[in-house]
Amino acid sequence: MEVQLLKRRISSPRAATVVALAAVVALALTVTPSLAKKAESFLTTKKAAATYVTNKSAATLYLKKKAASNLFVSKDAVAKPPVVGIAAGTAPFAMTATTAGYIPTAFTSFATPAQASSTVITFSGNVSCTATKPTAALACPIQILVDGQSQGKVNVAPAVAASPTPALLAATVSSTTVLAKGGHTVSVQYAGAKDVSFTLKGWSLSVQAYPQPEEAEAPVETATGGSKGQLGGSPPQPLSGWGGGGRRRGSGGPGRKAPRRRPTPGPSCGWRCGWCGSGRFPLGSRP
Repeated sequence: MEVQLLKRRISSPRAATVVALAAVVALALTVTPSLAKKAESFLTTKKAAATYVTNKSAATLYLKKKAASNLFVSKDAVAKPPVVGIAAGTAPFAMTATTAGYIPTAFTSFATPAQASSTVITFSGNVSCTATKPTAALACPIQILVDGQSQGKVNVAPAVAASPTPALLAATVSSTTVLAKGGHTVSVQYAGAKDVSFTLKGWSLSVQAYPQPEEAEAPVETATGGSKGQLGGSPPQPLSGWGGGGRRRGSGGPGRKAPRRRPTPGPSCGWRCGWCGSGRFPLGSRP
């Protein structure tokens, strides 16, 4: 009884229609969000005009590559900034010795990024050099060391009498060198001398390393662009009038054998050499 009522309420065609409509509604609900996302990826003309520039306006706002290279320098070609190292001290330093000795804290360390750097080292200070019996040959020397290697001794002050107490002299010593890439240390020593007394009050040490521009690598020729006599040059060409297969070019085109010419009689066998004795034709016969 219940089955009959169910059949009466929903017939088979009507049930199929209801199921199809429900499937369409479910599909629409599923597809609508994806279509909305795709629509967001497109720009309207108004929005694109507010976001981008046209080719005509871009030509007035921006430079072409060739014009930019004439006005500006590539970042790779710009000189690297100089490297600076400094040190200074105010504590008095006095030394009476014939052997070299480091001036306390008179050193600086730095690193150079370029393959080679031109370096200027300057040491300045207030010094005095005294002796019991000063002569023109007596003086107080110092030396600048780069990575432990002395740049040579330099007299900073001549010897004078110790009494009365002499005034300090402002002395400056400069040295130049070329440093390779890497870390370096610059220091200052009193070089030592006989019969003199050295005094230093207030000093400064400065180092300026200027990176040298690196040379661009020479272009390497390709296998097809070399000139004659160089590696990668053009291959040897066949003799004029001959194809790549060693056959003479005729009317048939490059590489094809030309039509055979009729030989002319020769003095020995009646035909030009190359035909007689080859077994092709009897002596004195014609082809």
